[in-house]
Amino acid sequence: MATRRVLVVDDEPDVVNTLADVLRTMRYTDTLEVEGVSDGAQGLDAILRQVPDLVLLDLHMPGLSGLALLKQIRQVAPRLPVIVVTGTKDTSEAAEALRLGAVAYLPKPFGLRYVETLVVTFLDSGRQPGTPRLPSAPNSRP
Repeated sequence: MATRRVLVVDDEPDVVNTLADVLRTMRYTDTLEVEGVSDGAQGLDAILRQVPDLVLLDLHMPGLSGLALLKQIRQVAPRLPVIVVTGTKDTSEAAEALRLGAVAYLPKPFGLRYVETLVVTFLDSGRQPGTPRLPSAPNSRP
């Protein structure tokens, strides 16, 4: 069993805690190590320190915005899957994030099953062929 790293970057502590709790308790074949940070600069530092397997990135943060961080991520880790998370109804920002290489868009408020599905999908996209995906037991999370 491998350890997969997920970085959550969001200026709302409740969102960071909720996503971290969902990731730590979801049923996945690998151990998930979750790091949560509260702004774009801390996110960039975390990525430069050790590139994670997946990033969940808020678009609206003070200082270094999610879009600005996404541009920097593409320079240092072009293939790193990034799922953008935002509460705004402005789909043009989500479209811009997707154009910049985000792999998915997660609107707030988000469903826990949808978070799990996205995370599994993009963690598995980097998995070596022939390795198992999910445990056979169904997930009971609503």
